[in-house]
Amino acid sequence: MARRSLKYNAAILTATGFVVKILGFFYRIFIANRIGAEGLGLYQLMTPIYSLLVLVLSAGVSTAVSRFVAEESSKSTNRTAFKIASVAAGLVLGAGIIICGILLLNLDTLVFITTNDARTKDSLFWILILVPPIAAVSAYKGYFYGKQEMIPNSIAQIIEQMTKLVFIILMYDLFKGKGADKMCLLAVIALLIGECANILTVYIAFEIKKRRSKPLYNADEKTKGKNVSRAGNIIRQRSMGRFDKESNTKDEKKRLIKQIGKVALPLSVNRLLLSTLGTIENLIIPKRLVLHGLSPQQSLEEFGRLTGMASPLVFFPSMLPMALATALVPAIASAIACRKFNVANRQISQSIRLTLIMGLIFTAFFTSCAHELAELVYPGKNVGAILRLYSITGVFIYLQQTMLGILNGLSKERAMLTNTLAGSLVRLLGVWLMIPVLGVNAYVYAVIAGSGVTIVLNFITITKLTGISIDIGSWVVRPLSAALIGIAISLLLKPLMVFTGVDIRISYLMVVAMSIVTIVAIYLIMGIIKREDIERWFLRRGK
Repeated sequence: MARRSLKYNAAILTATGFVVKILGFFYRIFIANRIGAEGLGLYQLMTPIYSLLVLVLSAGVSTAVSRFVAEESSKSTNRTAFKIASVAAGLVLGAGIIICGILLLNLDTLVFITTNDARTKDSLFWILILVPPIAAVSAYKGYFYGKQEMIPNSIAQIIEQMTKLVFIILMYDLFKGKGADKMCLLAVIALLIGECANILTVYIAFEIKKRRSKPLYNADEKTKGKNVSRAGNIIRQRSMGRFDKESNTKDEKKRLIKQIGKVALPLSVNRLLLSTLGTIENLIIPKRLVLHGLSPQQSLEEFGRLTGMASPLVFFPSMLPMALATALVPAIASAIACRKFNVANRQISQSIRLTLIMGLIFTAFFTSCAHELAELVYPGKNVGAILRLYSITGVFIYLQQTMLGILNGLSKERAMLTNTLAGSLVRLLGVWLMIPVLGVNAYVYAVIAGSGVTIVLNFITITKLTGISIDIGSWVVRPLSAALIGIAISLLLKPLMVFTGVDIRISYLMVVAMSIVTIVAIYLIMGIIKREDIERWFLRRGK
């Protein structure tokens, strides 16, 4: 598969993210209706444990492999690229077997500490059995990201979602009526079966790629022990990359493990810290709302509207910055390895500009039709007001995600960890101090403050490394002007979408459609989104 442009790769990942979210949406609806509230509650106890185990084992590995493979591929050292992925996968698999093996031997204690519900024991058993290989395949996924070939991982994600949906539909009757624990087990097995389909797809794609590339780094099979030609030796010698300077396999593996760990460890710590701080934040928000004057029930309702209803809508467009962050790591690493610093700077600038444009488009969209969109998705739940306010955080969160990808590509994991931690602490402090005074709206201000601190620190780090400067006009002024114009026109046109005798939901849908079309049209008319951008996004063009 040919390497594609940054925009093409980001488009593939965005489209995949959209399909996966849609399939996941239907899957969640199906299991919620089939396994019941109690079974779903037990399942929700399992998913954080599963996510934490995978996070501990594989967080940072995919990114590390992605960067190193990109660097080696820029030198045409295919052998080393395969070696990096294989060593990383073996490292994660070995660690997973040891950790999960110890937990399996103490399964009863683990159940007591984590869920304190014996009905989750069978589900936890199967999670511990299958987590090691699931986590290990993150290395192979990193290989394809590093080669800037997004199709294998994208197909694997779609296959995963389809597999678990089909599995739970086919197997539901076998578990039906056997209790909440069996319903939980069904959902967990479906989750794991889907992941197995994912890892099998990625592994097969990796092996196919490896076999097709064998002539590039192996002696011709026809020689079978005979001396290889001098030309062949020269080719192999020239293909030796950053990690492949010694013939001793053990030393080479040690060097690879050290290099991978050097990158993966800070990323893992970063994600674990963020996960821990996020958990603390979620625990204290309802309690701080009570201090604001709400009853415990009212505080939970406000918390649910904020994090369970408004937040998913605002985060839905994050597919694009997440895709950009994933695609940026190998793209920037490859450009820097080839000493194409202008290319790297152009990719950074385009990514920041694109993220800001996308963020402002969706902020304008949510602002102009928050009530109508909320009533369509969550009828009668009074989410519109908090959605309108919370939408302001979107552009900050999206930009923060893109900048993480940039810093990863620039090999600045420690700076990323420090900057993100600083922003998270500011956010947590804001939640603690402001919510008792300002109520749930204070959470929005805390998110903006925390993300703002992280973005400023990240940009300072990026400018020191690259010398890139802020293009205020292209990045901020013109996109922001278009967003404000789009909001104003959408609000003026909104009354025209309400017709007497028409179902109110149809009117809401028309308002939502009109808003997004109007806002995007303004961006096109003002030339902020150009035809060349669209062509580069969807067609195979240069970087």
